[in-house]
Amino acid sequence: MKEIEMTNNEHIVAVVDPTADTDSTLDLAQQVVDRGGRATVMVLASRDAIANVAAFAESEELTFPDATEIYLERLALQYRERFHGREAPTILTGVDNSGFVFATATSNAATVVALPQRLATRRGWKTSVARSTLPVLIAPRKVA
Repeated sequence: MKEIEMTNNEHIVAVVDPTADTDSTLDLAQQVVDRGGRATVMVLASRDAIANVAAFAESEELTFPDATEIYLERLALQYRERFHGREAPTILTGVDNSGFVFATATSNAATVVALPQRLATRRGWKTSVARSTLPVLIAPRKVA
């Protein structure tokens, strides 16, 4: 009998804040990748993250754009290691830019968006979730 190879068309867009390491959105993305799907990681540029990049730029005598590029490359490497070597596009976005996250998810043919619970209560994010044509998973904070 001929074996049929099935492809997994899952594509998750995981919204993460690297300064708040307790979100489970990356866990959800890893589950999708482990099943053979794809993941895109949307990194929130919170005030803390921007301050960290600015401090890094100053300490290494880099321009802010160069420091941001290095920051994203390092995050992408961490995510690639977490996803067992599979590429996961890493995109930087503002904390208040929910429209961009959902537009990116839609244009990249995502099948689901994973959002940290703390964002779901913010007015702009709540509106974007309500208007989304994609399923949205609200990921709870991990228990320590």
